[in-house]
Amino acid sequence: MKKFLFLFVAVVFAVSSAFAQGNNSDVNQTGWLNTAGVTQVGWFNSSDVNQLGWFNDATVDQTGLLNISYVDQFYMNNMANVTQDGVLNVSYVDQIGFLNSAAVWQMGLHNISRILQFGDDNSAMVGQVGLFNMSSVNQFLVGNTASVSQMGVLNVSYVDQLGFFNSALVSQSGLHNIARTTQMGSWNMASTAQMGMFNMSNITQYDFLNAAVVMQMGLANYSTVLQANHNNMAMVNQMGRFNNSDILQYGALSTASVWQMGAWNSANITQILPIFTSADIMQQGRANRASVLQRRGAYNSAFINQWGLRNNARAEQFGGELNHSSITQLFAFNRANTLQLGGYANLANIHQNGFRNMASTFQRGGLANEAFIMQNGEANRARTVQIGGDHNVARTNQIGTANYAFVEQIHESGGDVEVFQKGERHFADVTQKYGTGDNATVKQYGYLQTAYISQLWGTKNKAKITQKDHSNTAIIDQLGGKKNKTDIFQKGEYNFSFVGQFDGEKSEAFVEQRGDNNRGWVFQYDQEESLADILQNGDRNVAVIAQMDGARNQAFIIQTGDDNTALTYQYGDDNYSFLEQVGNDHYGLVIQDGNDNFAVTQQGNAGTIFVTP
Repeated sequence: MKKFLFLFVAVVFAVSSAFAQGNNSDVNQTGWLNTAGVTQVGWFNSSDVNQLGWFNDATVDQTGLLNISYVDQFYMNNMANVTQDGVLNVSYVDQIGFLNSAAVWQMGLHNISRILQFGDDNSAMVGQVGLFNMSSVNQFLVGNTASVSQMGVLNVSYVDQLGFFNSALVSQSGLHNIARTTQMGSWNMASTAQMGMFNMSNITQYDFLNAAVVMQMGLANYSTVLQANHNNMAMVNQMGRFNNSDILQYGALSTASVWQMGAWNSANITQILPIFTSADIMQQGRANRASVLQRRGAYNSAFINQWGLRNNARAEQFGGELNHSSITQLFAFNRANTLQLGGYANLANIHQNGFRNMASTFQRGGLANEAFIMQNGEANRARTVQIGGDHNVARTNQIGTANYAFVEQIHESGGDVEVFQKGERHFADVTQKYGTGDNATVKQYGYLQTAYISQLWGTKNKAKITQKDHSNTAIIDQLGGKKNKTDIFQKGEYNFSFVGQFDGEKSEAFVEQRGDNNRGWVFQYDQEESLADILQNGDRNVAVIAQMDGARNQAFIIQTGDDNTALTYQYGDDNYSFLEQVGNDHYGLVIQDGNDNFAVTQQGNAGTIFVTP
């Protein structure tokens, strides 16, 4: 830049040697006790000072070539100070009102500054070092302050203030950064710092007591902040290139922050008529997308953290109070969405670590419901729905590839669901509706396991499914009832279990199958304090227990071997059945219809020794 300036001055000096080499200064004063001081050193500098009123003060100091300064002061106690050092710098200061102050300092080539003050007690300071920088400050009404610092080439700043006691700060360093600040209201504060090239920032503030801070470092980052209403706070920090941030705040006492490091990241925060609401987005990597929408409500909060490539996250909160949403994404191509409609003190948390995982939570109404989804691996899918109810907890943890989990809690109270999947292509579906204190657990290892649990209109029922190896299927249906319990365990391949508990109270069902292609069914209808227990170890065994309309019934089926079939049916109260088969191809049937019946059946191949239960 120094070489360019030296060459430019040398050419102009050589051309001008044939012409007059005079500076020009005009001072026009009308009124009382106005003061003006002009100092010019160099060639063809021009100064024009016009003062109309009382106690106005203007100072112009020009050094160099072809610098231009205009100062117009009207009314009382305005003060202007212009210092120019270089070539073709241009400054305009227009002051209309009382006690306005303006200071301009320019060094370099063809920097341009314009200050317009219309009102009382406004203050503006502009400092420009470099080439072709441009600053415009417009202040209207009372007590506004603006400070602009530009260092570099082709930087552009616009500050427009209309109102009372607004404050704006702009700092630019580099090449062709653009900053625009618009304030219409009172006691708003805006700060913009840009370092790099082609960064753009736009801050617009309406009403009062809003604050915005934007920091940009790098290449072609873009930020917009729009604030209305009062006491909102926005912070943007961009480091890298081609990052985009958009914040809209139209509420009260809310905060929004965006932190971006990397390239091509995009963040959007929209807050419409909330109060005491917060939203935070952190992005590091490339081409991540994140958005937060908060509409009405109070004390809600949302947090999105993305590290990696092309992750996509969205958090939406409509109404409600004290709801919180959190999304964390690591690595690439993950998708996550949380939606909260109304409700009080609900929590949604999604954590994704891997590639192409998808997760979503939906919460409508309700009190203190919690939804957690954790995914580690690739192409996992999870969705949790909570509607109404209170103090429900749903936890989904997936480790592996292409697992799917769906959890639904509708108008449940105190429900608890845990789904854990480790391996590949597991499927789990858990539903709790219109109950109280139900508990459901699914744990699946290996691959291609399938589990269904339905708990409807019950109280404190418990259901648990554990499956290992691959291709097993387990189903538990608990409809109505109170304190019923089911536990299914399967290890092997292609095993199937079904347990249905319908109404009743304090009944228990257990199915354990080890081997391949075993089948186990348990039906408990309107049972109280009854027990059904199936244990199968082998292949292709079939066991069925049905307990209907009774109490304190007990049925046991134990099968060890292959291709055995055992059937037990109990109707009435206080019946007991024990059916054991050891070996292959056995068939056993027990039917008890009445009360206080007792049966023990044991079958085995040659050489089998039994122990009486």
